[in-house]
Amino acid sequence: MAASSSGSISAPDEEAECAGLEPFFYDEAEAVADHERRVRSEQEEARLEDLRKQRMQQAYGRIRDCDPKQGGHYFTRLYFADFREFDIDEEPTLGPMRHTNTIYKQGDFCPLLDAINILSVKIVSLDVDFPIHVYGNGTVIGRDSLDSKCVYVFRRDRDNCQVINSKIRDVEGLDEQVKDRELSKGFVKIRGSRSIVKCPVESKSLATRLSTVEVSCSVVKDGLEALVAIEVLKGSFSGKITACTSNIPHNLLLHDSKLCGKKARGVEGVIQLLQPVITVGVRDMLVIVIETSDGTSKHTIEFIPRYSTTEEDVIAVGTTKMRIKVSWSVLHW
Repeated sequence: MAASSSGSISAPDEEAECAGLEPFFYDEAEAVADHERRVRSEQEEARLEDLRKQRMQQAYGRIRDCDPKQGGHYFTRLYFADFREFDIDEEPTLGPMRHTNTIYKQGDFCPLLDAINILSVKIVSLDVDFPIHVYGNGTVIGRDSLDSKCVYVFRRDRDNCQVINSKIRDVEGLDEQVKDRELSKGFVKIRGSRSIVKCPVESKSLATRLSTVEVSCSVVKDGLEALVAIEVLKGSFSGKITACTSNIPHNLLLHDSKLCGKKARGVEGVIQLLQPVITVGVRDMLVIVIETSDGTSKHTIEFIPRYSTTEEDVIAVGTTKMRIKVSWSVLHW
């Protein structure tokens, strides 16, 4: 049949256009079930969102405080995170020295990261009298850009507090009648990666509660991790062990027999170090200094950074024979 003058399509053309189409069936029961699934899913998502909001409100309630030294209300801990998912108290699963045994061949791409060494945490001013006994659940926590988890720099409980007063010795414990008071509460931000030629020592201060605390640190360009292990092979050791780098001659305290209560008898076997892992620049040098308590003997040993290896040396400090072992690891994810 031909098309009419008005331009309408003839019946054979309509049949050809509909050829091959499958018939449509509507399953009412399946549609109802699918609707109910969507409703349940939306309800569950709304419930989870409410829980996440509650977590965020609880987290902000924990990290907000008021202190006249800070001008009123302020944040005491990390706040620039999504607390609907982020656990502010979680410790990291990524440990140090993860790439010590990694083998790098010539031509392998091995990016190096900048890092920070926390050199010291000092109380530079105090609103109460000495002596003070420092302890707490968190005490000093560091966070980095790897996972923002809690890395404990210093943590002691009440029974193992640190007494800060050079005139007070042989402290057995705390008077149970003394009321606990917060010494300091807050945080400082330290910028890590930056365009610098030298890596100067810098300080950040925090004035809160009963004190002003100063954190000294240094940024390390193209850093490698160095794990230091020291063992007494013959005799015993009583003294101090420090470490620094050739570019940043600011000593890190690794061991002090006075702090460990080992002044008289000395340490035998493996020496427990306060900070066994140190970041060293790839073009820098690790310097370890060991000195006896009486000042009669002192030994300095240097290690050149390596991408992934372990090296050791045996030295004599006075009458004490010691093994110094350093393991190196690349810093990356």
